[in-house]
Amino acid sequence: MDRAEDGRTRLFSGIQPTGEIHLGNYLGAVRRWVELQRDHFGIFSVVDLHALTLPWDPARLRDQVVDTTALLLAAGIDPERSVLFAQSEVPAHAELTWVLTCLARMGELRRMIQFKEKSRGAGESVGAGVLTYPVLQAADVLLYRAAGVPVGEDQRQHIELMRDLAERFNASFGPVFVVPEAWVGEAGARIMALDDPTEKMSKSSPRPGSKILVTDPPDVLARKIRSAVTDSGRDVRAGADKPALTNLLTIYSVVEGVTVTELERRFAGRGYSDFKAALAEAVIEFLRPVRERYEVLVADRARIEDVLAAGARRAAAMAEETMVDVWAATGLGRRRPAYVAPVPELG
Repeated sequence: MDRAEDGRTRLFSGIQPTGEIHLGNYLGAVRRWVELQRDHFGIFSVVDLHALTLPWDPARLRDQVVDTTALLLAAGIDPERSVLFAQSEVPAHAELTWVLTCLARMGELRRMIQFKEKSRGAGESVGAGVLTYPVLQAADVLLYRAAGVPVGEDQRQHIELMRDLAERFNASFGPVFVVPEAWVGEAGARIMALDDPTEKMSKSSPRPGSKILVTDPPDVLARKIRSAVTDSGRDVRAGADKPALTNLLTIYSVVEGVTVTELERRFAGRGYSDFKAALAEAVIEFLRPVRERYEVLVADRARIEDVLAAGARRAAAMAEETMVDVWAATGLGRRRPAYVAPVPELG
């Protein structure tokens, strides 16, 4: 049940449609998905329903879905080997979310660390979607009976809630869901903001100079690195007293595949200017293949819409198998084929 027809283990992961992927996203998530799809059956979703938990621009939302899809394809997600689709095009995500919401408890949702952070200072005015976000996240995974969810350590609490909901449902109504595991990768490089090394690089940051985007043109990328904050002194070295240089050295180490110690030797006595110029060149070359593929893909919107439509059809068929069992188990009755609207052809 947790495997594809070819025997590969199913995994699910999603990304919000900001239309942007920064260097930290690419290194920590997307590049890992590309590697995992070689031996696993990847189900990857651009989770546009999740995007509605915060204010959104209706005029831009679909464009952001298309742009994010183009980025995933450019990075190496293969729609022939994996399933790639927009979450909202499979109505079962919303349907299963309601069933699971009825099993969730207010206390466990309020204990979610991300809810506490996002609702801080908002009081009773915080959107209900911010509270129930993890339930939709649970439905995303349980719908496809995925065995694994590749996530960062910061998402582990959400996966535990997902497991609790699956076990609670199974105990009450029978063994419908696979209880997924969090696939937390080995601790990788922690990429911090260019303008503030005390906070993580974030695509939601309103400060353009804080992040390296995969789609940044070379001149923009070079300017951002040139403007990145540095520490006092001139020595290019890592250390607790040099958080800014430590961050820049970490980025250099990852994109070139050399140790920080080797880089410290290479730039001994050369100063920050030489170091930043070399770092900019290294990052530009590292991201060039993905950026160039993205520019070709995003120019052909019809092709991207076709990929999403094909992915939605495959995802909807898998999701429907689960929902038939959910309907029967919960007493909602026989799920009639006519009830499920066909996924429209796009493009």
